[in-house]
Amino acid sequence: KPKNWTSVQALEEIKKVLRKDIPTHFQPPVLKLGHGGTLDHTATGVLAVGVGWGCKLLPIFLHGDKKYIATGRFGIATTTYNETGKITEEMKYDHITEEMFENTLQKYTGKIYQTPPKYSALKYQGRRIGDWTREGMDIEMKPRPVTCYSLKSRKFHLPHFEIEVACGGGFYVRSLVHDIGQALSSCAHVTTLHPTKHGPFMEEDLFG
Repeated sequence: KPKNWTSVQALEEIKKVLRKDIPTHFQPPVLKLGHGGTLDHTATGVLAVGVGWGCKLLPIFLHGDKKYIATGRFGIATTTYNETGKITEEMKYDHITEEMFENTLQKYTGKIYQTPPKYSALKYQGRRIGDWTREGMDIEMKPRPVTCYSLKSRKFHLPHFEIEVACGGGFYVRSLVHDIGQALSSCAHVTTLHPTKHGPFMEEDLFG
């Protein structure tokens, strides 16, 4: 998925290609497409897509394993936990060492409880919580169990850092980065998010 496309926009582009390349007499009346989980619109990378009967398999990917490479920035917290949100807090970060950072990462591996961001695709009364939040409703987000299989530091150069995350379904990298910032007596937000694996699909399998 390219940057600044929503997951739905990606489906529409795929639909255009399929309509163009499939002979008219072979095209179904309704070309059904779906995706295996909403990505942040600023994210780039692997998005599992189902076409036709393949849509029935998509629930598997909603709960499937995933891998991400994410970059973050210490010292600034935002409403969305990424670079698109409004700044809510600024804190010092020069006390954070690489050793402190790597030790903190280990605390977030395994089965943990994580509070999803309020700007998310999770549903409340049939609508996305992110939509309710944008309209001014303050919905209490409760921690829920998630799994982080591995969490590695790839780069560390204050105030920026890069991590590699392997996790189960329902895991929010934005919440992870937010929590890491708080654990280090600072704050942090995601600056880039790049999914590299979604279920059995790897980055080298990408079509686009």
